[in-house]
Amino acid sequence: MPGFSEVVCGPGGASGVTYAQIGGQQVSCGVDSAGHTLFVQVRTIDDQAADGSTTGLAVGGAMLLVMATAWVVRVLRAFIDSSGEA
Repeated sequence: MPGFSEVVCGPGGASGVTYAQIGGQQVSCGVDSAGHTLFVQVRTIDDQAADGSTTGLAVGGAMLLVMATAWVVRVLRAFIDSSGEA
């Protein structure tokens, strides 16, 4: 599986990182707690990501699916309960 790209905000000067640039300048996205400037990074995640990104996205996707399913069940139940009233 080739993986997919994600956009993150991280420290500058890291090796092996692709930084988003506009006009040849890195795009800043804030500062960390120590006051160091953070920059927009574009990285590709594959199944072998050591930082847990793949697992985190899978868990987040599963939670989103559970919440969406619960919402649909709630809406359907409200529709069925109110269908006799008008």
